[in-house]
Amino acid sequence: MENYKSDYYNPETFEKLEIETKIPVNLVNEINQTLNNIEGYMITPTMINPEDNSVVFGIMDMTDRTLKYKLSITPSN
Repeated sequence: MENYKSDYYNPETFEKLEIETKIPVNLVNEINQTLNNIEGYMITPTMINPEDNSVVFGIMDMTDRTLKYKLSITPSN
């Protein structure tokens, strides 16, 4: 089973790295597809938190842009 990978740019050095998580790519893709099908919400691009290798989705309510949510998938230790 292939794990989810993404590019990461170090905010201080702008060095590009590829980060691999322990989360299956098909799980990330299914969740992303489901989120994108919910009407009335805008979903940010999928990101990886380099501190814990979690996959993070940002969600914003389009009717009230002050309502923002974060969905995070973190591998269990």
